[in-house]
Amino acid sequence: MDEFWVCEHCRSLNRVGAGRCYRCREKYGSWPKEATAVNRNSGAPVPTPLPASPAYLSRPVAQTPTPVRHFSALQGRVKPERQFKRPQLTGWIRRRIARSLAPRQSVSVWFVGYLAAGLLTLLLLDGALMVTTATPFAGDALQSGSISSAWGQLDSGHQLTLEMLAIAFAGIGVPALLFFSVFIGLSTHNAPGLGAEMPQLSPYRAGMCWLAVLWAQARIAVGLLAPAILIWIGYPLPGLLVALVAIELGQRRRDNPFAWLINPARHLPDLFGKLSVSGSNKSLIGSTWSACFRVANSLAIVVYALPLAALIAGAVAAAAGQSDLLVWQSSGFGPVQLAIAAVAVPLVLATSGAIGLLVPISIEIVERQRTRRTLVRVGRSRPWVGRPGNYNAPAQDSGPAR
Repeated sequence: MDEFWVCEHCRSLNRVGAGRCYRCREKYGSWPKEATAVNRNSGAPVPTPLPASPAYLSRPVAQTPTPVRHFSALQGRVKPERQFKRPQLTGWIRRRIARSLAPRQSVSVWFVGYLAAGLLTLLLLDGALMVTTATPFAGDALQSGSISSAWGQLDSGHQLTLEMLAIAFAGIGVPALLFFSVFIGLSTHNAPGLGAEMPQLSPYRAGMCWLAVLWAQARIAVGLLAPAILIWIGYPLPGLLVALVAIELGQRRRDNPFAWLINPARHLPDLFGKLSVSGSNKSLIGSTWSACFRVANSLAIVVYALPLAALIAGAVAAAAGQSDLLVWQSSGFGPVQLAIAAVAVPLVLATSGAIGLLVPISIEIVERQRTRRTLVRVGRSRPWVGRPGNYNAPAQDSGPAR
């Protein structure tokens, strides 16, 4: 800055050798000119109109004036109206789990995985015993067309056995669902930390989608069975009202009706493939389980709709005067009975296959995570792996240490 000087009049920059300012031609070091006095009594100067900007550069301006806000003491005390929000009872649990898992790339899941596999095995055995015991009861129900009469034909021993097996099925099924959901959620959390790609679902959604499947099936069962039961026992108006409510609730879920069915069927084979050591995303056992899962859920909805379909078919036959369309044979099995059996038997087989295939899948996921964890541990303990250089060459003797 020693090679320049600033003019006191126009504040322009000039070289040291120049005696006058390049801009205002005033001498170096002269006093600045006095500013002209401003007459404040006179009116404000009329601003010079600016040229109008083109239409494509102008922005629209609101024609209405901006409303003036009046802040009074009364208005300051009024609090804004709060909107009702549904309470989240599991929010603190989710936050606590997220905070505990955030600093850890992977956690051990062998105990939860083997426990879930053991509970699923017990559940499958209990279900097989219950189906074997209930086969004569199901045959009598199809023959007579009445569940209560078929139940009355059983002796007290068979009734007590079926009740105990049903209670045991529910008692084993609840902890099996809980531990299996925790196992799948933790495995989803471990997948990126063990070198696999990012899974389709988050750990929370991967664990909760199994409960969402059962909850959706329960709602579908209530929506289809409740109107049929009310109409069957002699309450047609409440049955129609319940049917309208079920239709309205189903209409609200129209944007994504099968998310509960697609997410688990895609996520579990995807997780099974990404945790493999070879890196293959396709597996026969995962594809087979996905098929059994979807078939079981679809057939369950068909079974729920059978009573309502029978009532509709009976009403249509009565209105048309053709009462021989639906014939329930008292001896042997007629077309209606065979149709019910054709839906119920594949449902039992598909459900058994879906539960049974979860056992080897759980054990295989645990073993694959162990292998991946070992590979990650070995890779971290050998930091020289991947560095350029000839590591096979013998090391040169640098002499005795001093």
